[in-house]
Amino acid sequence: MLKCRDVGQLLYEYVEQRLEPPVSRQLEQHLADCPGCLAFINTYKQTMRLSSELRCRDIPPELQQKLRSFIKTKLAPHSPNLWDRFRSCFSTS
Repeated sequence: MLKCRDVGQLLYEYVEQRLEPPVSRQLEQHLADCPGCLAFINTYKQTMRLSSELRCRDIPPELQQKLRSFIKTKLAPHSPNLWDRFRSCFSTS
């Protein structure tokens, strides 16, 4: 039986549909009984959708630099797929 603390560890793989079917079923069963975790996953999905629509020209250069630095230090080791999405937009070359 999955607990709320397990959801965060499985979040990325679940949203990207990379979990083994038995683990995915356990997670979905937990989500059916836990409105807090369901809201957490839905917020994550919405954030991913909105960030995929973001374009470089929409972001001031100073914010681009701050975001680039944040991604390199905080997100790159945990979610490479997100890093790949942003890297092309914020490359320094």
